[in-house]
Amino acid sequence: MAATLFSFIPMRLLPLWCYRNQFLSYRQVALCRMPSLFVSGLSDQLIPPVMMKQLYELSPARTKRLAIFPEGTHNDTWQCQGYFASLEQFMKDLLKSHAHEESNQTSSSVTII
Repeated sequence: MAATLFSFIPMRLLPLWCYRNQFLSYRQVALCRMPSLFVSGLSDQLIPPVMMKQLYELSPARTKRLAIFPEGTHNDTWQCQGYFASLEQFMKDLLKSHAHEESNQTSSSVTII
């Protein structure tokens, strides 16, 4: 995040030198192939919304969605209109995808026990 907020090179590297617990999201998301829903509040003052878009683009997941809430802030995006509908739609898409994959598997000559 410091790299996004600060253009002065020493300031960008400061968090890497100061914190023992470094959670480098871009490295983690690049390894995650699980279905992923990225939720971004465009009014977030703590995490720049561009970072969520970058994580979404880096994700190798076959099933991934980016839900954007223009009025969402860091702590209250869950209260935005459409938040729970986007969660529900993501779950429905997953179930539909899973059912489609299962029907393709069972139509083959392989017996699954």
